Amino acid sequence: MRISFIIGALALSLSAFAAKVEVDVSGMTCGMCVEAITKELKDTEKAENILVSLENKKAVFEEVKGKKMSDSEIKTAIKKAGYEAVKIHRK
Repeated sequence: MRISFIIGALALSLSAFAAKVEVDVSGMTCGMCVEAITKELKDTEKAENILVSLENKKAVFEEVKGKKMSDSEIKTAIKKAGYEAVKIHRK
């Protein structure tokens, strides 16, 4: 009985973690690019803890729990900002 309680508690705590998404982005050249991508991802209301790096040409964020973003939604948000999502990695 105690083991099942521990396993249940562990499963519940693991489900609290949001999926981390890393996107390779092409076309970024300045800080305004970073701001535009950050805004569009935030506006989806499915991304949080957004970090866009001009140096690495990547956008990294966590999906809001219960609001998974499809690759198509990610590509659309980044395209709306004026850039291209080249590759999407989920962790």
